[in-house]
Amino acid sequence: MVATPHQPGPLLAGRSAVVTGGAAGIGGAIVAAFAAHGATVLAVDRDEAALAALMDRLGVEGAITPLVLDVTAADAPARIAAAAPAPDVLVNNVGHFLDPPTPFADSDEEGWAAIEAGNLTHVLRLTRALLPGMIARGRGGAIVNLTTVEAHRGIPGHAVYAACKAAVTQFGRSLAVEVGGHGIRVNAIAPDVVETPQLPYSDWVPPAERWRWATWAPLARPGSADDVAGAALFLASPLGAFVTGTTVHVDGGTAAAGGWYPRHAGGWTNRPLDP
Repeated sequence: MVATPHQPGPLLAGRSAVVTGGAAGIGGAIVAAFAAHGATVLAVDRDEAALAALMDRLGVEGAITPLVLDVTAADAPARIAAAAPAPDVLVNNVGHFLDPPTPFADSDEEGWAAIEAGNLTHVLRLTRALLPGMIARGRGGAIVNLTTVEAHRGIPGHAVYAACKAAVTQFGRSLAVEVGGHGIRVNAIAPDVVETPQLPYSDWVPPAERWRWATWAPLARPGSADDVAGAALFLASPLGAFVTGTTVHVDGGTAAAGGWYPRHAGGWTNRPLDP
């Protein structure tokens, strides 16, 4: 039988990857998925205990190398490049918006700089550090940037965060055009309503109120980190070989719904009184 890219089996055998924020949540799920599909993975995270727990949980001998490092640190790109100078796959996963909502008129430049460092600048710096090696190696590759639904809609109180995530999205689109001739693909994943340690919906929503989950997204449930990891695996593997410069929305349909909500009693509304 003639082998095809869609044949069952490890999708990343013989390939190497760098995943930032790789200890837990979406990053940890991506590390686990990549390792399960045969990749060797450099898992970068500033949380040493969480990295140790990941290694204990996965127990994939030799497949995962932990690197305790804050990716926003000045020396982070050089240290990661020294550990993995020419990976096949780079996943820029680190980012957060969990500061309290602040009206833009009340924000300050120090706060802007911190949001930029955590959501945009490290993506540019690390990509620049690893891209020359990926190009010189001459066998293509994949870059996957984690953005958010907020890169595609407004979010009151987090205007600078949304601007940074939109910038990451547009950076990836432009870079995809620039490096496509080298066989390097650049894509983004935009999650929404995905349960992670940053967004522990199961802790926030008491059991008696969980019927409301069905109103949050057309697929009627919160997403999981594994849902996002599946999209990352697709984009990093030969299954996504002709996909570049785009965004995969792992959101249960919220982007498609565009503000429409299912009513608990049936039907839809875009003006929910009690969604």
